[in-house]
Amino acid sequence: MKRCFRRGRLVLAILLGVPAGLMFLFSIARPIMGSTENYIDPVLSASCHRIPSRCITFPWGISGLCARCTAFWSGLATGILLMYRPMIRFPFWTGFPLLLPLIADGLLQYHSMYESSNFLRSVTGLAAGFGIAVIIFGKTCPEDME
Repeated sequence: MKRCFRRGRLVLAILLGVPAGLMFLFSIARPIMGSTENYIDPVLSASCHRIPSRCITFPWGISGLCARCTAFWSGLATGILLMYRPMIRFPFWTGFPLLLPLIADGLLQYHSMYESSNFLRSVTGLAAGFGIAVIIFGKTCPEDME
């Protein structure tokens, strides 16, 4: 792999991975932080509906994002950490099937009386987050693994 490409991948991994990891940490730490008037709420509100019945309930309180968004940010951050290493990279196109469960679950909920569970929302969000990381950092050609 060319040195400039490796540097560009590192910059992209940092620019995407750090905010994704922070969103996940903010979501699980939000109940501990107390007041709803803090600096994290505007950031979390901009990316999620935050309906309390769709949020994960921890022993210390309700997460700052819904189950799907919390799992998505976790999957994206984890996927970037794993996919950045060349020996673990998958072909980029294998990330697209990982998005299908999220799309199917969301469309079923929107167009029918079907109500998804928080567990299913978490699984589909985790798969979609990892899928996005595979699409962005996946192997694009056979020489890419060198």
